[in-house]
Amino acid sequence: MLKLIQTLNSFMGMLLALLIVGLLVAGGWFGFKTYYAEKFALEADLAAKQSEVDRLTLELTSSQAEIGRLEEDLEQKKQEIQRLATALKLMKVDQRLARITVLSQDGSAEAGDLSTRFSFAEVDPKGKPLGEPRVFNVEGDLAYIDSWVIKFEDDYVEKGDSLRSTSICLFRRVFGEKQLPAEGFLLDKEGLQPPVYRTGGKMSEFEQELWSRFWDYANDVDLAKEKGVRAAHGEAPSIQLRPGKSYRIELRASGGMSVVPEDTPKVDQTSQLH
Repeated sequence: MLKLIQTLNSFMGMLLALLIVGLLVAGGWFGFKTYYAEKFALEADLAAKQSEVDRLTLELTSSQAEIGRLEEDLEQKKQEIQRLATALKLMKVDQRLARITVLSQDGSAEAGDLSTRFSFAEVDPKGKPLGEPRVFNVEGDLAYIDSWVIKFEDDYVEKGDSLRSTSICLFRRVFGEKQLPAEGFLLDKEGLQPPVYRTGGKMSEFEQELWSRFWDYANDVDLAKEKGVRAAHGEAPSIQLRPGKSYRIELRASGGMSVVPEDTPKVDQTSQLH
């Protein structure tokens, strides 16, 4: 009986020991699981935050690149606006070529014997006559200025090409309304550089060719394109001449001729006349 009791006590002791060990193991596992669960949660949270940082960094880099591209695009547009503004300004430049000054009128239109005496002088950009003014007399009061005009492509005008930055003109003749053009008074001589374009140097071969082959450029599209010529043709603007008036003949850089009235004849021109 005593032996049985001892055996039971020993068995109960083992069970108690096993229970204690089991509790310790369970407690350890619970503690381990809790500790690492928090660690894993922190690591997962950190990874999520790092992923968000990476995403935001990528967005920032992309935004900075877009800002750089937009700034570059803006600068290009500013330069283009400046270029177009300059080109537009150049295209609207009016070059003074010549001046007509009415010296006197005799007779009357009613009597049919009206005649007008006037001077013609090519001028520099400041309006100063280039050489001695020439004096002409026409029947009536209407004068035509027959000219050859060469217009260049806008690209040359925009870039300020040394010769092709503006339309150029050669004055052929001036005639009255009762004259045939062929009977008009000759102005610039064919083959010679117009006074307004003389710079003291020899006329270039290109310019010589422009005037010597004027009608070839006017009729041959391919030849004109090769030399940057947009158009070549004659122009003959007319103006009614009135006493006490002078008229400024201008040529727009990208266009044709204009005749602009002036109220007061220029002293430096009329003083040379007798």
